[in-house]
Amino acid sequence: MIGGWIWGCFPPALFLVVTGATNGISKAYAHELAGRGLNIVLISRDLSKLEHEAKAIERLHGKSTRVIQVDFTGGLEIYEAIAAGLKDLEIGVLINSVGKQYAPGLRKLLDCEDFAKVSC
Repeated sequence: MIGGWIWGCFPPALFLVVTGATNGISKAYAHELAGRGLNIVLISRDLSKLEHEAKAIERLHGKSTRVIQVDFTGGLEIYEAIAAGLKDLEIGVLINSVGKQYAPGLRKLLDCEDFAKVSC
């Protein structure tokens, strides 16, 4: 069960929100869960890819979609656009799998002095 709903028997207005939605595992989740009855909110930085995936989901799965274009490498200002795009929607599932690299190369988290900075 998810949030009191039996898997695959979701209310018709319920939405899945997925970040990094235009490729990889996020894209796969969006299509799989649309096929199981969820409407989809796609969030990513490339508007043309977002629109392409939204049309594909609507065509293949018959579900409603919304797109929100934001670049998660930006600052806190992106959350205003996300909040506006999600307003008045019943959100049932969030898949937050957007990727973001803070600095070139790999670093151990505990070696970073300040996690809030773009690079550590």
